[in-house]
Amino acid sequence: MTSLALATCADLPSLVDDDASFLAALRDRGVTADPVVWSDNSVEWSDYDAVVVRSIWDYYRRPAAFDDWVDTLADADCAVWNHPKMLRWNSHKFYLRGLEARGVSTLPTEYVESGGDVDLGSVFDRREWDELIVKPAVSAGAFETKRIPRDAAAAEQSWVDDLVARKDVLVQVFAPDITDGEWSLVFFGGEYSHAVVKRPEAGDYRVQEKHGGSVHVETPGEGLLKQAGDVVDAVAEEVGEEPLYARVDGVERDGDFQLLEVELIEPELFFRVDSAAGDRFAETILERV
Repeated sequence: MTSLALATCADLPSLVDDDASFLAALRDRGVTADPVVWSDNSVEWSDYDAVVVRSIWDYYRRPAAFDDWVDTLADADCAVWNHPKMLRWNSHKFYLRGLEARGVSTLPTEYVESGGDVDLGSVFDRREWDELIVKPAVSAGAFETKRIPRDAAAAEQSWVDDLVARKDVLVQVFAPDITDGEWSLVFFGGEYSHAVVKRPEAGDYRVQEKHGGSVHVETPGEGLLKQAGDVVDAVAEEVGEEPLYARVDGVERDGDFQLLEVELIEPELFFRVDSAAGDRFAETILERV
């Protein structure tokens, strides 16, 4: 009998509710599928045939512990998805530079290493931006992320200086399109599964539900679907392995899909919007096992 560890966090020891259909699909196929807390040092990961990383939603708050855990998985006698090298690569948002070099359309971004220097006023003038977003390179759920308009540059400079003193940082143009909706397209084994559009609450830009955002089921057009698929292909080329699962997040602008992030570590996969999605993911896993 195949045994899987579904890695989660201490706050979600039974996984998120959205994963229920996926968990049921595995068990219906005779798979032993155990939610296991990633930060529990007593776990013997080699006791499982494979580890599928699912809802480790606190990893970015504990980057050193996360790095150690990924090293442990890499040494374990089991399969790991997504692969440890992909987990490392995707945990730091400077990966966007590599995808851009492979032809993926991304938002204009300045990559600032920790201890570096970034002057907001100079960025606004040089880039001719009206608003920008500042975020840590290791982050999730809009953690330590701030939207800054041009007229607030001086007031926010000290906050940015403090952030850059502690962390690698991305400074990106603000995409007003996000108020119309951010696409999330889900792929299993490189094949498209389903998609949603996430929209922020009125007056906000954050699409996460915990910040008031909402999720809507929509069908992507052929052009959008191809461009999102190209992102998954670029990931495989960059890392050297096709992801078991990927969620491609971005905005569509005049027919061009601009990548915001590709989620390969712990994305919500929106099983609840497609009754067959859990079965598709379970079958993809069993094909690899």
